[in-house]
Amino acid sequence: MRTARPDQINDLLRAFGALTWPAGRQTALDLAAARGWSVRLETRNAVRFTTNLGTNDDSARAFVLSDEATGGTLDKLTVNVSDAVKEAPAELKNAYTDLCALVGTTLGAPAQVDRGSLPRSTWDLANRGRVGVQQLSDIVILILLSRDAADLAREEKRLRIDPDRVPGTGHEDL
Repeated sequence: MRTARPDQINDLLRAFGALTWPAGRQTALDLAAARGWSVRLETRNAVRFTTNLGTNDDSARAFVLSDEATGGTLDKLTVNVSDAVKEAPAELKNAYTDLCALVGTTLGAPAQVDRGSLPRSTWDLANRGRVGVQQLSDIVILILLSRDAADLAREEKRLRIDPDRVPGTGHEDL
């Protein structure tokens, strides 16, 4: 299973750490352009990119909170950093573990590790944003959370809110 190269991951971590919050839609577009990514689709609340990370699903998504005055505030950026595979849980787990170790060499010990059905490790950035690596059912993603989204995640941890809950389903178990 292919994953993004260490130099590509480290470049993303440096770029994420250099952001100033609040960041806007243009920040996501600039970050992508600086890496040679292309815009695949742009809507009011999201931008989809095609990356050049060398995996079989070279996709990234920026989620933007709509604000007509500012053009939108970047809330979250997700980047596919492994091949998308079906029925290869061991390979997916290895990719997740390897990518977490790589991020850990740059950012140190994770601030939070969730070992639920979709394991996730997160690291706090000096700019108060947060970076995460998460294993989904068929791919591993790198996540950047804005300062505000990271603050919310930190507060949920403090309140011991289950990270695997699905709001709106009646099974929130707060």
